[in-house]
Amino acid sequence: MLILKFVHALSKALIAFFVGFFCLIVGYGNIIDYETNFAFVQHVLSMDDMEPFFDGKNIIHRAITSPLWHHILYNLIILFEIIAGILCVIGAIIMFFNVNKNNFSLGQAFFIGGATVAIAVWYFGFAVVGGEWFAMWANKWNGQMKAYTFSLFIMLSVIYILIPTPKNLQS
Repeated sequence: MLILKFVHALSKALIAFFVGFFCLIVGYGNIIDYETNFAFVQHVLSMDDMEPFFDGKNIIHRAITSPLWHHILYNLIILFEIIAGILCVIGAIIMFFNVNKNNFSLGQAFFIGGATVAIAVWYFGFAVVGGEWFAMWANKWNGQMKAYTFSLFIMLSVIYILIPTPKNLQS
C-alpha cells in the first residue's frame, strides 16, 4: 500500500508541475514572440476586427484603443502567467520532496495559489472580460474556446490535487 500512496502523491505533484510548466511556457512564449499575441490583445481590446454579423453599436464604447493601454494590459497578462507558473512549480517541487510527509499540503497550497492566478487570467480575463465585455465571441480574434480549455484543465487539476488520499492507501 505504501507504494500506491507514493504513486498517488507523485501523480499529484506531476500534474501540478505540468500546469506550472504550461503557464511558464505561455508566458515565455509571449515574451520572446511578443508581437504575435500582442496583435490578438490589441484587436480584442480595440474591438476593431469584428465579424460582419456583429452590429455592436451599443457596446463599442467599451473599446480600449490606446496603444499604451494595450501594452500595459498585455504585459500584465504575461506577468500573471509567469506568476501562476512559478507558484504552481514551487508547489510541485514542495509536493515532490514531501510525498509521504505532512508538508505535502504546503505544496498543494502553493499550487492552488498559482492555479487561482491562472484561472484569473484565462477564465476571468479572457473568457469573462475579453469574451463578454469586449465581445471577443464576435471578434475575428476569438480565443474564448482556448481560454475555456485552459481554465477547465486547470480547474480539474485543482480538484484532483485536492482529493484526499483514499483510505485504502493510507498507512
